[in-house]
Amino acid sequence: MANKGETKCLKSNNVGFVHKFNKSKKFVISINCGKHNKKNTVSIGYVLRDILHLADNKKELMYIINNKEVLVDNKMVKSINLPVGLYDIIKIPRIKKIYKAVIQENSLINLVEITDKEAKYKICKIIFKKIIKDNNIQLTSNDGRIITTTNNAYKTKASVKLDIEENTIKEYYPLEKGRDVLIIGGKHIGTKGKITNVSSSTINKQSLIKLKSTSGEEFETTEKNVLVVN
Repeated sequence: MANKGETKCLKSNNVGFVHKFNKSKKFVISINCGKHNKKNTVSIGYVLRDILHLADNKKELMYIINNKEVLVDNKMVKSINLPVGLYDIIKIPRIKKIYKAVIQENSLINLVEITDKEAKYKICKIIFKKIIKDNNIQLTSNDGRIITTTNNAYKTKASVKLDIEENTIKEYYPLEKGRDVLIIGGKHIGTKGKITNVSSSTINKQSLIKLKSTSGEEFETTEKNVLVVN
């Protein structure tokens, strides 16, 4: 049987939980493999059509993309299937708007409008670290970004505030008691809170984080569900 090629769309009942489900649409725009986990992302086409309502159909989306009118993290968008995830910066110069992708408490991806100054920086979680040539340190973030540094103090599970133009670290947020966090997974996804305790991890057990939400609720979750934001 011949290979029919890449699928360009998905049925609505197969989309990730971060999509707003619209029963009037049978299909949604599929997501290419990219820097984010597919379960936690939407396509830029979905953002433009279903969140910002700048287009009604694929033809209009292709017109916007082909005219180079959209940037994500300061890179020109070339496909309507480009994945967009947490804290990605979306610029649309023609309408003079800049947005940041966020996760709401109902687990949906949404956008908040931000300023030019805010758009220069992005918070990322360090998920991998290794020593490379000349004793430099290579860090990998949750959005697939590679950061090279000489500072060995940066640890995995912590977060950094990045200058996305220079790809350099401006601030460091370790995973520790008293830090402000955003829950990015589990039943409390989208909740903001403060760390009250961090338990040590073992070979067979993940580190557990105790938190108090901004509403006063206390709960516990695993480290992988936590993003330190301050």
